[in-house]
Amino acid sequence: MRRAFVLFGFGLCACTRLPAPGEPSARALFRDLERQVTVAAATGWGIDRLEVEATLPGALDSSCRVDPLARRLLRGWLDDRIAALGGPVEVAYRARGKDLARVDELLVMSRVRLVLAHAEEAAADCPFWLEPEQPFRGRQISEQRWQLTFGGGGKGIIIHQGDRLDGSFGGAGRVLLGRTFGDGDGVYAGVELGGNATFPKDSSGTRTQLAIGADLVAPVMYRYALTNAFFELEAGWLGHATERDWGAIDHGVHLGVAIGARALRTRFVFPGAAFGVSWERIFVAGADLTTIKLGVRVAFDLDL
Repeated sequence: MRRAFVLFGFGLCACTRLPAPGEPSARALFRDLERQVTVAAATGWGIDRLEVEATLPGALDSSCRVDPLARRLLRGWLDDRIAALGGPVEVAYRARGKDLARVDELLVMSRVRLVLAHAEEAAADCPFWLEPEQPFRGRQISEQRWQLTFGGGGKGIIIHQGDRLDGSFGGAGRVLLGRTFGDGDGVYAGVELGGNATFPKDSSGTRTQLAIGADLVAPVMYRYALTNAFFELEAGWLGHATERDWGAIDHGVHLGVAIGARALRTRFVFPGAAFGVSWERIFVAGADLTTIKLGVRVAFDLDL
């Protein structure tokens, strides 16, 4: 999970999507290699030869599933793109005042080109059970797929009701099912179950014994995906109950936003982490209860 949190910081800088080839298999292979390059760069890209060698297992896991024609198409597209961006990257870097920020896209394209070339050189090492797919849909991306996302984490809670302003803490876990689109964006729906604990104040301002509450949320979420980062917007129904009477459910609304990042595939899932903020309004007799929740959650995406 360390890499997921490194990606969280790195992914926030990835504010645009780089162009990609039009041919489906070449496009998916490019997106796979782009992710591997940018994830490696998140912890600091050092010597090209060593970094490229380190990416080889993942690069072969993708490129072995792509037929040689699609790989050649990608290689030609990368050469054209590098030339259009003013490459080679070493020349452009010096010409642009030795400012890496001014060659960031060119640098990614050049590193992807190196990784692709090394993977093609090692194509003889492809396991016999990895055969070309038509079309190749990607191993490190989630596009045009049904997906299950699940996870959970802790939250700090600000509570406002009438003249009362207080704090609380808790946690929540969620399971959402969704469908991703062509660029990895997706729409999801599911449930989130959370618990919270607080020491409420009495009329004299003295804190009383621990009080336990539970929330059930049915959110609909839209995720906007970048290379490694993502942004989420969600809204849904909220049900709230306390230990005084678990059967007495107060209804409300939930609105939330989150920003996070995904690591590379680990076996069958993509681990990640996100920071989220939600606003909730619970309709109760007398004075409505408003809460603001801030928290970090660990998440796992499973392509179906």
